[in-house]
Amino acid sequence: MGIKQIAKLANVSIGTIDRVLHKRGGVSKETEKKILKIIKETGYQKNMTASRLKLASVKKIKFAVLTPETDNEYSYWRLPKEGVYKALDELKELGVKVDDYQFAGSSASFKKASEVIFLKNYDAIITVPFFQEECNTLLKKAKSRNMPVVFLDTEIELNDKAYFIRQNSHVAGMVAGRLLHGLVGSSGKYFIVNILNDRGIQVNNKQREDGFRAFFDSIGEDVSINTINHPLNDTFRVTPEMESWFKGDDLKGIFVTNSRAHLIPEILSKYEVSNTFLMGFDLNKKNLEYLQDNQIHFLINQQPKYQGYVAIKNLFNFLTKQDDSELQLDIPVEIMVKEHFSSL
Repeated sequence: MGIKQIAKLANVSIGTIDRVLHKRGGVSKETEKKILKIIKETGYQKNMTASRLKLASVKKIKFAVLTPETDNEYSYWRLPKEGVYKALDELKELGVKVDDYQFAGSSASFKKASEVIFLKNYDAIITVPFFQEECNTLLKKAKSRNMPVVFLDTEIELNDKAYFIRQNSHVAGMVAGRLLHGLVGSSGKYFIVNILNDRGIQVNNKQREDGFRAFFDSIGEDVSINTINHPLNDTFRVTPEMESWFKGDDLKGIFVTNSRAHLIPEILSKYEVSNTFLMGFDLNKKNLEYLQDNQIHFLINQQPKYQGYVAIKNLFNFLTKQDDSELQLDIPVEIMVKEHFSSL
């Protein structure tokens, strides 16, 4: 059943059917009701792919993607972008376009990049919720323009409706606690390594630390847990206090709440820290090298490529079909060990 047949059954023009399908108005309520009844009874579904192919040359669907700078080959933020461009390759013939924006890790840089985005005409925004105040401002502006916003990697509380494609950071922290407890036990020492930006601990780092500590509370274990906060753009330095923490032959568990676990093995070697188990996040090249060399023992995979990929694909479905059912996604906690990569 096509729109010609619908028009014939309703005794109206094809243009009238088109106006009803695209909600452009100019049709009487009685006629609209009659057309919608016929559509429902006949099971008509618009061929979105054909429609987009027809419109692709004259009306683009434009996404703005705003993420932290990818300053080196080990940067986590290279991974979701790979997913974004994989989806773009699949959709570009349908008139989809992506513009890439970056911020330097500070709230001021995020705000400046956001303002540039709003100088242009985009259909949707994909970004990360690192700064609550600035994200609320971005969300408010986007809402005034009827632009959906999808946040990757982390979920925070915001003032307006937003979509999140992310892993539950609190749960991931609890999983990390359970894994390290299995190796270190109740008498060992535990260390948490976070990243600081200009607003303090990054949101997802804090959520993971809270989850890590919550695991030990849940099993009634009062263990020694020390937190090490590492400024985002500084070289990792070991303080005299940290050096004293590392001394001794007791078992130690180190939980890096971000993708920089690869910074730790060289430090452990330099200070001759023994009996240590290390885990962190994400399958960047350097992390994988240390995982395969038994210097990192567990990695939690957030599937960042998949996050970027489905953000584009599902936003496209929302904009063309008004279906937002897959814009709120919880990425499972996936635990990776060296045996996953034994054939590499």
